[in-house]
Amino acid sequence: MAISVRGKQNRILIALLLAISLAISISTYNFTGNLKDYRALLRNEAPPGEAKSYKESVRDNLQLVLNISSFPGIAQVLNLFNLNFSSVEDEILAAVEIAPAILASPKPSKYLVAIQNSAEARGTGGILGAYAIVEFYMGSVKVIKTGSNEPLYGTSLKKIPVDVPTEFLNLYGNNPAIIQNSNLSPHFPYGAEIWLGLWKKEFGEDLDGVIAVDPTALSYVLRSTGPITLADGEQITPESAVAETLEVAYKRYENDNKARKQHLVDIMDAVAAKLNSGGYSKVKMAQALRDGIIANRILVYSADQEVQAKLAKVRLGGFMSTEPNNEFRAVIQNIDAGKLDYYLDRSVEIETQSCERTRETQVRVRVTNTLKSAEGLSAYVLTRADKGKPDFLVPGSHRFKVFIYGPVGAKVVSVSRENRIANLGGASTERKRPIYVVDVDLAPGQSEELLANFSGGTGKISFIDQPLVRTTRVSISDNC
Repeated sequence: MAISVRGKQNRILIALLLAISLAISISTYNFTGNLKDYRALLRNEAPPGEAKSYKESVRDNLQLVLNISSFPGIAQVLNLFNLNFSSVEDEILAAVEIAPAILASPKPSKYLVAIQNSAEARGTGGILGAYAIVEFYMGSVKVIKTGSNEPLYGTSLKKIPVDVPTEFLNLYGNNPAIIQNSNLSPHFPYGAEIWLGLWKKEFGEDLDGVIAVDPTALSYVLRSTGPITLADGEQITPESAVAETLEVAYKRYENDNKARKQHLVDIMDAVAAKLNSGGYSKVKMAQALRDGIIANRILVYSADQEVQAKLAKVRLGGFMSTEPNNEFRAVIQNIDAGKLDYYLDRSVEIETQSCERTRETQVRVRVTNTLKSAEGLSAYVLTRADKGKPDFLVPGSHRFKVFIYGPVGAKVVSVSRENRIANLGGASTERKRPIYVVDVDLAPGQSEELLANFSGGTGKISFIDQPLVRTTRVSISDNC
């Protein structure tokens, strides 16, 4: 197909129309602009065979939009107006494939929405701090229940409630059997399946999947809904959402942790009310989804094997592939039970050392406790519940583990720690990837540099960031 667009104003107009059309499509499942027809399809009112052609038509139309949006002139305009969605092309097309399976089920599909508290780091982001149950049915989405993690503590077991590989048990033991540690692994399906298993044990209900988000993703959503106002008159804005939920609330409710958790639930309820009423900008919502996906702050797991197979191929699935790659990760695991990951800064430098038949790559990770002083912080934030902690603790010191992951099939060649020649850490594996594991304890203002050399890896170097409060600064020098 030949497309000719003449004139600067015409190019801008067409680019904006295409982008807005695409944005609305992503945020409402209204892939052809006619929700009534789509719902008819979901109710199986379309003649046999038309459903498939309909889905293919939707996919082809979206692919055309994405292809056009990549044209140099149009792409520049889209970037100018923050309307370029080409970076989530795979996720958009996957959504076309999986939406009917989720929305066209003969019964409502219920998903657990897990709000991850990134002030206490876990493999997929943060500890499960609050939750919601959302229902998908015939093209509509409804929030039917919200709550804090308090009732879920009763689901803690001595044994993980789902089958996991021996390798997983060797690395994490049965610690993930308690709700606080369920998502220790950065491979999202592990945590999601354990959450669903724990929910089943506690409430006797089979849920259809999990959607994980965090306060930063929530702040993106508030760009589309606008500020929300709570019952006491407090206003939560896109700019204040992260600090309010992960810093301010701990001080305000210093002596009433249940009230703090309820405060988070109140925020969720206010956002849910706006979403249920349609009180949001569809274009800005699409931008929120895009930004959340890019930052790994929105993850989805489905108990439907066909749907999950499609999610496993895109970032939205949080899947840690076992196929040959040259992918690196630096994952923080909070082990002191405090909330000081809010102040943790991370930088990662990845550099090729050799391009011979077996590649060699060096990974340099620097972690910094940016907290200047523990003064004014609650005891809950400063918790040191870790085993084997020092007899003398500097207030505000933070202990955590760093897991540096190499590519599939690679090996750890050598490691080092800044200013240390002993207690260098250990090694392990997960999903065919070598890991350098280090126990770190930093007083306020302290930092430490960790270094790992890997041999192996296939293809271009990439890095997958763990979604914590502060985004990792990443530098990659791929010389092969």
